[in-house]
Amino acid sequence: MTQGPLHGISQWQAEFTASQKLPLEYVDKIETVFSDRLCHDALHRIGAKSPLLLGIYGAQGSGKSTLAAYLAKRHESYGRGQCVVLSMDDFYFTKAQRQQLARDVHPLLLTRGVPGTHDIVLLETTLDRLINFEGPVSIPRFDKLVDDRIPETQFHTVIAAPSLVILEGWCVGIQTQNPADLTRPMNDLERIDDPDGIWRNYVNACLERDYLRVWTRLDELWALLAPGFNVVSQWRLEQEVRLGAGSDKPVMTAQQVERFVQYYERLTRSSLQAMPEFADLCLHLDTQRRITEITEGKRRFYEC
Repeated sequence: MTQGPLHGISQWQAEFTASQKLPLEYVDKIETVFSDRLCHDALHRIGAKSPLLLGIYGAQGSGKSTLAAYLAKRHESYGRGQCVVLSMDDFYFTKAQRQQLARDVHPLLLTRGVPGTHDIVLLETTLDRLINFEGPVSIPRFDKLVDDRIPETQFHTVIAAPSLVILEGWCVGIQTQNPADLTRPMNDLERIDDPDGIWRNYVNACLERDYLRVWTRLDELWALLAPGFNVVSQWRLEQEVRLGAGSDKPVMTAQQVERFVQYYERLTRSSLQAMPEFADLCLHLDTQRRITEITEGKRRFYEC
């Protein structure tokens, strides 16, 4: 799309920007990105197989949820069938389950986010039911403001077989670290709260045992690559402000966000370096989350 958004925007795109509280220019910018040859080829691969499982990786606040939602609407508007978007955030263990992990393994596991705090069995079951569709599928939801999964009676229900399933999350596609790299603390949180490395070694073990199994199921993996970890705190703070808008529930302060992102720092830093080796498509971002470069990764399941 080369025309300005006010001249070439369709109804579904106008409705999308309104629902996401985005400027109309988002459509023009993202469609310009999609016109790039590498993106065009990747979009073609998405339409070449049904059902297809697409993974989207991105550091906190990088825009992966918005990209996933736009891709879903675009897929459906082009008559390619239904798309279901799953967020890794909705598959966190319940608060009670994480409290048990905190008692049994390490106190830091009370805080959601890292590998080991997701219900991978529930995720795999949900993926199986969506891909091998035989009837209605319930999609779990997690309320971050109360830090717990919502009641099952409030889950979303998918009633028709999807042709595309998108799994988005900050840890989608990330790889394990060498155990030797876990010896030295990454930040104050690891230095003070995990001096013996029990927590970070458990996270790494869970990633290898459970999460990599899910990543191998991805037909396509896209990565939104932040320019560095130093921008993540600000992006996550902006995300927190949006999360609390219009709600009377408390949100994290800037100081709390600063500590919170330390849980993610180790794996975010390593994945930003390693993701080009594991993704099919890499979308490089600047500090304002603008896509400045598109590169092809080395991961391949089939050619377009």
